[in-house]
Amino acid sequence: MLEIRFHGRGGQGAVTSAELLANAALIDGKYFQAFPSFGPERRGAPVTSFCRISDFPIHLRTSIYSPDIVIVLDPSLLNAVNVTDGLKEDGILIINSQKWPEHFAHNQKIDTIVTVDATAIALQVLGQPITNTILLGALIRAAAPVKLSSITAALKKRFDQRNADLNTQAMQKAYHETKVLHLHDCTTEEKNLFGEAFAAVELGKPSQPELQSQWTDLEPGLVINSPGNSKTYFTGSWRSFYPLLTKERCIKCGICWILCPDAAYTQDQEGFYPVDLNYCKGCGICAQECPTGAITMLQEKEEEV
Repeated sequence: MLEIRFHGRGGQGAVTSAELLANAALIDGKYFQAFPSFGPERRGAPVTSFCRISDFPIHLRTSIYSPDIVIVLDPSLLNAVNVTDGLKEDGILIINSQKWPEHFAHNQKIDTIVTVDATAIALQVLGQPITNTILLGALIRAAAPVKLSSITAALKKRFDQRNADLNTQAMQKAYHETKVLHLHDCTTEEKNLFGEAFAAVELGKPSQPELQSQWTDLEPGLVINSPGNSKTYFTGSWRSFYPLLTKERCIKCGICWILCPDAAYTQDQEGFYPVDLNYCKGCGICAQECPTGAITMLQEKEEEV
């Protein structure tokens, strides 16, 4: 039985990824399971989904704690979630990243590391940063748990003709552009070189200001007893895109401040409304509703190593 865990953010299609993979397994005549696990149910929040594929009936009804494959839809999650937790030593880590797999090879317990710039492909082909079907192309390249043609058939069942064709094009592009590193083919000297060169990359290490708390520090079921106390928690790590203000076009109307669901905008002494990126989750409402087009959404860059 093959167990696959998807890590994404709300709105990126992690749940759909698992469902499409399960439908492809059905087309291939295999047994399958696909189910999600949600934390805060809002766009940008970390989301986990799971998929099991087997040639025999599946009797497990639990989350996947020791996956064979982990797929990371958003590279910012590497510093927010321990994505490799429980990943088997002979497992496969697939990351949406501009970087080569060697950048992540310091974690030598992982047998195979796979990267593909899924966000760039999504923006080029789909026109929006939804990377789920693109990472499926990388999965087929790395492990082939189902046939590529079966994923294509599943896409046609899920989407209308135009979107199915676009997602198929994006998936096939990812299949050809995916980079795969098999650590068992590397010498100990090569692995040590990887570790020295890219030691700054620490999967699962939170990145936040020292005086602020991570949203994951919140206890389940806590009582919110004062308004606006979410401002004490650093939630900007949810973001994949951020708003950039062009002051020359801004008329200081305050619509961004009014409509921001996270109160990330405040008015400065000049009357402009700068955004606090510690709390902005990149939903894009401000850019969508700005009457003069003064706000542009830009893609977050991966941290340099």
